[in-house]
Amino acid sequence: MPALPLYRTRLLVLLALIGLSSACTVIRVEPLKTPSDSMCIQENPAVQVDDFLGVVERGFARHGISTRRIQQPADGSCPMVLTYTARRSWSVVTYLSLAELTIRDQRGQMLASAYYRFRGRGMLAVKKYQSTETKMTPVIDQLLAEVPSAAP
Repeated sequence: MPALPLYRTRLLVLLALIGLSSACTVIRVEPLKTPSDSMCIQENPAVQVDDFLGVVERGFARHGISTRRIQQPADGSCPMVLTYTARRSWSVVTYLSLAELTIRDQRGQMLASAYYRFRGRGMLAVKKYQSTETKMTPVIDQLLAEVPSAAP
């Protein structure tokens, strides 16, 4: 069998590297449309992404929404409650691979939601190593993009 020309070998190597590095990020958002200047965040002790909650709180603050952490489901003192989950995966180091945010009113009716998922385990997919802040900022911005100002 004849050897492949050098340009074909390079092309095959390049295609293989692209295949290894390919990954896809899935983001789905149902934006919040109800004005609010405050939000309760029900803490999720199962989440082991250390900086996740701080990133969420800073994201809401950027949109003029103050947050208060609560341990138990809301007792009626919170007009809106954010629940969340986040998972990390491992590839040399850990990285945020999935996040879900859901905002509900006092009756438990869903008002908004956001979903982030990094698909793919490409060895060279450097986006997976981006910070939690880099990954979640656009998600939070989309979630709160349509919120009318709660200020008079």
